[in-house]
Order: sequence, then structure tokens, then C-alpha cells
Amino acid sequence: MKMKGAIGVVGLFAASAACAADGADKTFLSRIHAKAEADVETAYWARGAIVDTNPFSAQSVDLSADLSPFGYVGGYAWSVSSMSRSGQSATRRNAYNEVDYGVYCGYALEFAEGWTLDSTVAKKWVTLPGYRPHAHTISEWNVSQALRNPFVTPYWLLRRAVAGQEWCYWDVGLERGWTLTERLTLTARVFGELGDARHFRAQYGANPNAADGAYAHGLMALNLLLRLDYAVTDNLSVFAFVHQFDVVQSDARDALDASSAPEAVKDLTIGGVGFTLKF
Repeated sequence: MKMKGAIGVVGLFAASAACAADGADKTFLSRIHAKAEADVETAYWARGAIVDTNPFSAQSVDLSADLSPFGYVGGYAWSVSSMSRSGQSATRRNAYNEVDYGVYCGYALEFAEGWTLDSTVAKKWVTLPGYRPHAHTISEWNVSQALRNPFVTPYWLLRRAVAGQEWCYWDVGLERGWTLTERLTLTARVFGELGDARHFRAQYGANPNAADGAYAHGLMALNLLLRLDYAVTDNLSVFAFVHQFDVVQSDARDALDASSAPEAVKDLTIGGVGFTLKF
């Protein structure tokens, strides 16, 4: 199924199912959730590597439907626009050089008071319209779970690229939030990034310490992220974050040391500010 067709089918299914499941206690509109977010970040990090050392702007939209008691479905789009050409070795335009799309379905199983296992399956397309020469779209399957509870939330995400590139990537971590005031919240997340040998090579180039340039599977990088959100209104919030990124695999660090590319960075502190709209 074509990407646009898949998004359209899921959207139609979501609307139809929500209408069918609509009850006296929950109207159709209350089952539809929309979120838009925009930010500016000091560097672009993705899947265990720095893509661009200079600032960029990102925008995203997400539309989902609550099909309770049968879970939820949704779709999203996320775009990247770089603010300079010097932070990355690839040839590209600045505006909307990357646009990602995805559709997803999930189910949140509440098995005790305050304890929920949230499971999601998604199909994702990473398109790179601004890169020259033409870069192939990367088609992925994503699977994730989060054990939400009053203490600390463990989670994992698997991204499996099946076309354009082929690799496996994992994001495994812990997240905790605190309500500082009625309107101000702090969220902390610590996580590790892991990949198979194909993903290591895609992100860091050939292994300089192996005759065939191959890597072993394993841990790529460690991360710590702190984010403050301030609710301006019930629908609008602003946020700021700081993110410490460090490549920890020794062969990967050696590969980055051997590279002359401006994005070949092993350790970096990233910051960002933005706003979120929710309805």
C-alpha cells in the first residue's frame, strides 16, 4: 500500500470506528486528539549519532482517535529545516530537507490502579526531499512499550528499517516527571541507544579497527535529557530542554575521530526551546 493511501485508510478507519463506538458518556469529538509542536534546537541528533552540529527547526502534527475499549489509532508528520549548511557534510537545501510520516495503533492495558502497559505498533517513512543527490525513503516498522506508573516509567522502542536501508535500532530507558507548580513540570529521561552491525556502519562509517569494516552489535550511545514544560493555557504550553549525548562504543568513537565530516562528533550538549498545542 502506498504511504498516502495507508494514511488515508487509517484516518478513515479511525473516524468510522470512533463514530461507531461513540456512547452517551463520550462524544465523537472528545475521542479525537490533536497535537502540534514546533521548536528550535542547537543540533540535530538521531539514532545514536549527530546529523547536524548547527541549529535547526522542527515542526510536527499528530492526530489520533480513541477507540476505547479497543485501543487507539493515529498518524503524524514531522519536518526538519536546517538553519545553515556548515554543520553537515551532505549537500542539501535548508528548508524541509527531511519530512517523516507515520501511522500507528496501540493499546493501553491498565492492570492495577496507576499502572498501565502502553503498547504501540507503527509504520514510518523517513523522506529526504532536500538532499542531493536524491536520497531514498527509509521505510520502518516501529514497536514500543512503556510501563506507566506513579514512580518511574521504563520503556523500549525498536525501529526496524526494511527498505531504503536495512538495520535495527533500539532506544531503551527510564523516564520520570515531577509537578513543580500548578503550571510547571520537569521531566527527566535517561536512555541507551543500541544497534545491530548494519546500523553502526550506517551511522559511523566503516570500523577502522576491523579489516572488513564491520562492527559488533551492541550499545551505541548514552543520553540524559531534562525538559521543563510551562502551561500557558489549558491548550498551549512552552518548553525548554537540555540533552547530553555521548557515543560510548570504542570502535564508533575511533571511526568518528578518523572522520573529517563536521557532524563526526562523539559528545555534545544540545539545547532547545519550543511550544506545544493540544486539543
